[in-house]
Amino acid sequence: MQNYASQLTGDLLVTALHVCFLLLGSKTAVVSNTAAATLQQLVVTVLEKVVLEDDLTSETDYVAEVPIEEGTIPVRSAALDAYQLLNDLCLLTEGSKPQFLQSTSVSSDFGLELIESMISNHAETVRSHPEQIQILRIRLMPFVIRILSEKVAFSTTVRVMRLLPIILGNMLSVLATECEMVLGLLNHMLDPDAAVIWKRVLCMEVFRGIHAESALVRSIYAHFDEQDGKRDIIRNHMAIMVRLAAEKPSIIGLGQQSTIPAISSQVEDESDEQAALQAEGVAGTIGAAMTLRPSAAPGISTYGSNMRIPCIEQLDKLEPPSVPPTYLYSLVLTCVNSFSEGLARFLLPFSIPVEVRSKKKQRLFKDDEQQDIEAPETDEAPEIDEAPVVARKPRLARSQSISGFKLPVNPLTLESHVLYSQIRGSASMVDTCWPALLATYSTFFHAALDSEYYHSLVRSFQKFTQVAGLLGLSTPRDAFLTTLGKNAVPPSVVSAFAIPSSTVYMAERRDLRRRENGFQASESKLGPPSSTSVEKSRQSADLGGTSLNTRNLLCLRALVNLGIALGPILQCAWSIILETLQQADLVITHISLQRRGTHNGQTTPIAGSDNAFVGDIGNEIAAVTMAATRMFESCRDLPDEAFLNVVRSLKGLLRDLHSYEDGDVVKYSLPSRRPSSHRRTTSTAGMISGLDQDVRLNEFVVETLSKLIDFNAPRLLEKPPEENGWEIIVKTLIDVLSAQQFETNLRLRAADTLSTLVNLTANPDIFEDVRDQVRWQGLAALNRQIHSLHPSDGNDSKASRACEQDLHNLALETLHGVLEQYGDVLNLGWDYVFSIVSSVFEQPSNMREGSETQGQIDSILPEVVLTKSSKLVRSAFSSLQLIGSEFLTSVPKECLSKLLLTMYCFCCQQDDFNISLTSTTLFLNVSDHLWNDKETLDLQDCKDAFDAIPQNELSTTTEGNTTEYAVIWLRLLLLLVDSTTDRRLEVRHSALHTIFRILDASAERLRPEDLIACQQLVVLRLLARNESAYQTGKVSNTSDQLKEVFDWNETAGIMLNDISGLFGQYLQAMVKQVRFQVVWNSFGQYLQMFLQRHSLNLSAAVYTSIGRILSAESEKAEIFPCTILAWNLWRKENPVHHTDPSASRQGDNQVALLAYVRCFTRIYVLMDDAIDANQVSSVLEQLLICATLSTPTPYCGDIDNMSPLQHEIVSSLRMIRTSAVGTAATLVSSIASFITLPYKRDDTQSEQRGPTFVALSKAVMDLLKECIGTHLDDKSLYSGSSLSEALSSLTMPVRLKYRWHVDGKDPPLWKKATTTMLNILKGIIPKLNQLRNQDSDISPVWRHIIDSCDAIISASQPAFAVPTDINIDEEFDIAAFHELNSLLVPVLGSNFVTDKLRRTFSQSLFKNSIIHEPHPDDLPRPDQELLECLRSTHIGRTQDLPPSSRSRMAYVLIDELFSLVAEHDGSIERVKLAQAAAPYFILRVSLVLKAYLLDQPLRGRMPQPTSQKLEMLYILRRLVELDCEPRAIPDAPGVVSEHKKHLYRIYGLATKALRVARRNEEMQKALTQIIETVSLDFGV
Repeated sequence: MQNYASQLTGDLLVTALHVCFLLLGSKTAVVSNTAAATLQQLVVTVLEKVVLEDDLTSETDYVAEVPIEEGTIPVRSAALDAYQLLNDLCLLTEGSKPQFLQSTSVSSDFGLELIESMISNHAETVRSHPEQIQILRIRLMPFVIRILSEKVAFSTTVRVMRLLPIILGNMLSVLATECEMVLGLLNHMLDPDAAVIWKRVLCMEVFRGIHAESALVRSIYAHFDEQDGKRDIIRNHMAIMVRLAAEKPSIIGLGQQSTIPAISSQVEDESDEQAALQAEGVAGTIGAAMTLRPSAAPGISTYGSNMRIPCIEQLDKLEPPSVPPTYLYSLVLTCVNSFSEGLARFLLPFSIPVEVRSKKKQRLFKDDEQQDIEAPETDEAPEIDEAPVVARKPRLARSQSISGFKLPVNPLTLESHVLYSQIRGSASMVDTCWPALLATYSTFFHAALDSEYYHSLVRSFQKFTQVAGLLGLSTPRDAFLTTLGKNAVPPSVVSAFAIPSSTVYMAERRDLRRRENGFQASESKLGPPSSTSVEKSRQSADLGGTSLNTRNLLCLRALVNLGIALGPILQCAWSIILETLQQADLVITHISLQRRGTHNGQTTPIAGSDNAFVGDIGNEIAAVTMAATRMFESCRDLPDEAFLNVVRSLKGLLRDLHSYEDGDVVKYSLPSRRPSSHRRTTSTAGMISGLDQDVRLNEFVVETLSKLIDFNAPRLLEKPPEENGWEIIVKTLIDVLSAQQFETNLRLRAADTLSTLVNLTANPDIFEDVRDQVRWQGLAALNRQIHSLHPSDGNDSKASRACEQDLHNLALETLHGVLEQYGDVLNLGWDYVFSIVSSVFEQPSNMREGSETQGQIDSILPEVVLTKSSKLVRSAFSSLQLIGSEFLTSVPKECLSKLLLTMYCFCCQQDDFNISLTSTTLFLNVSDHLWNDKETLDLQDCKDAFDAIPQNELSTTTEGNTTEYAVIWLRLLLLLVDSTTDRRLEVRHSALHTIFRILDASAERLRPEDLIACQQLVVLRLLARNESAYQTGKVSNTSDQLKEVFDWNETAGIMLNDISGLFGQYLQAMVKQVRFQVVWNSFGQYLQMFLQRHSLNLSAAVYTSIGRILSAESEKAEIFPCTILAWNLWRKENPVHHTDPSASRQGDNQVALLAYVRCFTRIYVLMDDAIDANQVSSVLEQLLICATLSTPTPYCGDIDNMSPLQHEIVSSLRMIRTSAVGTAATLVSSIASFITLPYKRDDTQSEQRGPTFVALSKAVMDLLKECIGTHLDDKSLYSGSSLSEALSSLTMPVRLKYRWHVDGKDPPLWKKATTTMLNILKGIIPKLNQLRNQDSDISPVWRHIIDSCDAIISASQPAFAVPTDINIDEEFDIAAFHELNSLLVPVLGSNFVTDKLRRTFSQSLFKNSIIHEPHPDDLPRPDQELLECLRSTHIGRTQDLPPSSRSRMAYVLIDELFSLVAEHDGSIERVKLAQAAAPYFILRVSLVLKAYLLDQPLRGRMPQPTSQKLEMLYILRRLVELDCEPRAIPDAPGVVSEHKKHLYRIYGLATKALRVARRNEEMQKALTQIIETVSLDFGV
């Protein structure tokens, strides 16, 4: 490496590193240590070569590209080695496989050390190379964060901690996100529950290093705390240190005052220090000081609170070292001191004026702590930039005059300075971090510290206070001065001397202390002590120390020094310093008066006391009281400036007790209070704690102000407010009534005094030239009073909240009172009126900021209107109702928008439902006021102004001239539109009705183009708001989500009803406007969205609205585009599958479907012939779906009468025009589907009882008959499947006559179908005969005709009991058969009827002519010839076979079979028909004979069943009588008969049957006759 380092690149470098890594694992310590050192030297050398390479950029070429965050970057050779080495070191450290080095392993600890060597020695080089930063970002920082987040060994954690200062100090800007996470983790691990003590100590040591570099602190603050979306690192850290400082109060000896740690050597040091201070003293004020008391706690000391080697430096330890108990606290204190001193070192030089800065030869603060905190030895006050010098003299010398001093420069005014951004950031750091810093300081001020730590504490505290003052930050300046004053003269010291020495009061004091101790015990159970609990622990600590000690004097001198340094810019903060000195003198003076006592107002001498001195004090008090009364009475004669001085003085008495205007409320009230008093400490200097004198003093101030108001009423009403003290009085009273720590009676008294002052403005005798201004002042005062009250944060007590509400309510009642007196003539102050009225609502924080008119709601409309109290809402609404009903003419146009917004908030509030409803009606009054005496309002220009505003800001923004009535009127409507999104159904419905009442009342006076503007701004916005609210409610996780969604749909339905009325009424005027189509298209889009909600009620409203709009009187051509949009909506969205889960009848779609169908009727009328055959098919399909999936009509059946929906569907079917080609066929097919609906309902609505469709089916049968009868000549009717479908649909009821039965009035459905079918067949059969020579394929029609005939003559087994009127039904079917048969038989033999159809017809006759069920073997199987089954043999049956229930029909069909076979005219048609029927005829008669010859022998002497006997005799007789068609049955050999061929076919069976019938003469006779006939005709 010494000789060839430059050549160690690439693979050579890898090999060298690999060798070192191998040697690193050697068990020989020397070898292992040497390898480790070599590795460190190697990694450093690699970066050194990168430095050299960067200096020779022009001489080297790029060798590779490596990835970075934004993509890739080219690198040179050395940079590539460094990149790969750093990447592999990170991989090895986290336990992954390296990519550049040869596979090896290394411990995380050593890997971290190598990484530390690389980036610590060449941090600038690493930072300048993006590729190396990328490695740190994706490799190292995640590993560091993981180590910090997990429980890892001490050795690894400490090495990670050592990396953090290097990374934070050098790479904060390039690794901002990662550093933010690391710093956040460090803050988090400081929490006691987040990490063990040694890990917390390591975190604090890292922060100690950060605070030691003030530039780094400023950089961290600028990168994170000042950036939006980033973590507040410094602020959070300061807040954490507050908790750390007070984590274990007993360890640091936290008490009422600072004490000495329990170390004897430190006690001696403190004794020396205090002796010096006692010898020195403070001239003219303090004669002696008490000594410090040692603490029993360890405390924080140099000896016991430090570690010889910090934890972060102990790299050789595997286990965490032992940490002193107070080491963590000493680190916190060091960080706090470094933070303050760093700010001072940076900012204080900027405060020196230019002309003074060149003369200074020494630093602003010297390192000597005594020079930082002691007073100067010269009589003159020190220069601002001079450090005070210790004065080792027995008395304080006079200080120099500062009259010649230049005003210190506020660094924030140096905007042109190169470091101005850092100055501004430092100022922001001071402004945001001072509360936490102050709380931490306060804790250490009352802890046990040794001299060195305490001196550092006071010095840094003084520097921070000076910095805050120089920056003009009065709030932290005054707070720190107050704290310093409290530690200079503790409240307990003053209280000890201010408490009367009566026995009763001392007993009360002891009880109070016991209550304090109990309160502290309960506080300790709640968790770590907060700053408030720490303060309470100080107040309840040992009260034994009743005098000042050396440390009090140290703080006092620091306070004086701050007065010298900041004197020219202290302003009112001088009262803190002066009051502190006054209280210090009071303590010493009180010591001299301890020999005197008082009892019941009388002086009681004590041994050795000065009776005359005590008497003088009593007399002086009486004289002052009398003089004060005369002074207040004489104030009316004082000049204005003098009067201002009086009220300023009175204000000063309260200003120190209450500083809410500065945002710095410091309470030191006792935890327990007596019922009769409010014991507290509210002085800015905090000198008196928990005394009754405070309450009496504050009451005195308020009472005095009340007297001054009474005595100076003319002055207050006639002079300008800046001259008469109005502003000071009002501010003082508001300070009192807004102070939550004050007693309720005191605050109410202050509010009553302010109300008295405001009521003076209602005096009618005020000069006219100042009347408006005075009343404006009164309303402004009320507004300030209300907005000074503190919003409830949930932690306030019940009494506190009640007090705040009483104060607020008093102001509202005062407003109502003055409005009643002069509301009709009020010219100025209406903005305050509306601000006061709207103050009952909780407002966003950004609305509370600003001028004295803060809190108004005309700038930002809250998303959710929350109220402070229902009582306040009612009080405020009384004033609003008064304005909205009586004083509208007095409200200026400029304030009408504020009135509207206020009304809107009352409408949206949730506390009082009636107020919300009433508020919506007030909008109507305002609208009438705006339209008063106006012909019209020009909305066009206003609409253009509103178009430029985002939709979500329309209701709260007014562009252009806001005084125009048109804009205000539109604003009114838009606010009502926003009210329609209220969660309460009734409120938003009331708002909707109000909107359309306004529009209805105004529409007549609006021009058509203005109506369009209203539609765009109001109506479409209504729809958009409802859609947005619906979508929000749909995805909510609330328990009543379904109800909420249902309610929004209901609102949308009501909205559409009103909108349709408005559209319909003025459609004729609007449709002619250019922008109407845009509005209508947008309206259609929202209708589409509403339909997509799949709500039945809303869908009904949509289609009802469309129908209502299209029903308006207008030219068909003008609204044709509207009709097209409606037609497209109708086609796309059928509400049949929609539902309303929260409705009483969830699936009741009757109303929606009825509206849907009615909408179609209106659309169809307007569309004329624009709907073609395909669209008609779609319409019919939708109508069928509506009928099929409709729910039953409640409380009404549809068996005898159609439901309204069904009736409307039938009407729609009737109105379909069939003039277009193919339309008639389509309509017939659709009607056929309707006919079969009763028989399909079980398939579609099996889970619930649905409609029966009986009445509908009957109705459409008539319609079908009419339609077919009208279009008998339409060839498309026969060429397609429509006629077949019609016949099939009619056949189904007939076929299922006894399988499906629903009671209803006559005729039954199947009879209706039969009649309809016969009527249709009467018309089409002749037409079919005419079409026989054409190309049309009519065989399917004939097939369905034959099937219809079969349905008529057949009767399947009933699914229920045999009906009693089956004979009547049979007669009906017989008649129908005869009628149909008369139509069929003449044409069945035609050529266009196939033989198969004729056989089917014959088979139907055969099947339905069977009276007794034959044996299964006697019937032909599918694979057999028809008559082959007659040859089969089987065992006969003896049981009686029941005859068919339709025996008469069977005999009719038997006769028809005989008729078909019989000889007629000999035409070819009859021959074909006879040939088709002959096999079935022979089979039918053979079955009877075969059954007889097989069954009768088994019966023995039992007679043949009567029905069978009658059937057989009837057939035998007919056989003899029959003369068959000669060509029907094929000729047989030897048979010469032409008309008796059928007997030959059954001769064998007849012969056998004759042998069986020997005992039955009648049967024997019939059979003998057959045989004889055969013998005669066949020559046998």
